Amino acid sequence: MKLKNMFAACALALSVMPFAASAELSKDQWLAKVGDCANNPSAMKATIAQIPASEQAEFVGKVNEAIGKKPASAESKAADFYAVNKAAVSGASDKSSVLAEVFATVPVEYLTDINERFATELFSRNANPENKPISDAAFTELATNALAVVNARCQSAENAGVRQTFAALLFIRASGGSPEGLADTLVAQMTDPQAKESASSWIADAMGGEGKEASYNEMLDSTNAGAEPDHSVVLQMTGPAVITEALLADLQAPDNTSASGSPSGLGGGAFVAGSVAGSAVPSDGVPDFRLDRIPRGAIGSGDGVGGNRDGTNEGEDNPYYSRRRGSTSGSEPFTPEPPDYVK
Repeated sequence: MKLKNMFAACALALSVMPFAASAELSKDQWLAKVGDCANNPSAMKATIAQIPASEQAEFVGKVNEAIGKKPASAESKAADFYAVNKAAVSGASDKSSVLAEVFATVPVEYLTDINERFATELFSRNANPENKPISDAAFTELATNALAVVNARCQSAENAGVRQTFAALLFIRASGGSPEGLADTLVAQMTDPQAKESASSWIADAMGGEGKEASYNEMLDSTNAGAEPDHSVVLQMTGPAVITEALLADLQAPDNTSASGSPSGLGGGAFVAGSVAGSAVPSDGVPDFRLDRIPRGAIGSGDGVGGNRDGTNEGEDNPYYSRRRGSTSGSEPFTPEPPDYVK
């Protein structure tokens, strides 16, 4: 009888699980998570997936407002805006509206980093060319449709022309240089008069080329923007991209139900294991490739990579547990870690 009851309980749990996983958060519930998501990209990705599609953009706007109020350096804020908004776009069901909210609510000086990294990490047409190549015509359609949503949202934001131009730059970079004339096509559909007048010059400066150094100075000088963050410092704080997600077609598949419009349909995550892609994010929400990460090594293992706790080098060299690390240097004897460190 006990065994029968156990099977019945398991069956009931399995039947209820899908409904629990898909339960949507009320507005009061997701408002309470704004602060947490402003500090934790993994919390943002998990939370936005539980918010009704019609409220996801509003949530992103409030999170960006919270990030903007942080007392931090320009580089620290840039790292937060990038990581949190990337998680938002990746986890959202209505990607076009969320992307529009990103460009409408992130301060313009931080869009310098976002437009470049989103282009290569989220919306590149070449994310998986072997499995699902995207033609020039299809890319142009996807870009113009997405930009129409962004333009409409940014029209009511401060510095609308600059924001619309940054969004156009995202798709120009994501295009890989083709089709010819894409920049003109995207500029022609901008709704802000300032953008139509100045965008071509801004885009040319931002893209650089022909011996000309890329620069956002002209764009930012036309606004009341803060200082442009040092992009090399931001990259050090956030780590190099280890994930390439094919989200381009999702801009036209807000429910993410079609195979052609889903990340898996376009090869999203094809270059990285699931554990790296975010299914095993540390509990503190800090990616393991940041500079402030806690180093981990093969402790207590006789055949660990880089050697064991006694300092014997077996396999690939690992300076953290090799003979080069300890209280002495050079050819002096190795000093092993204290025993209580080994857990």
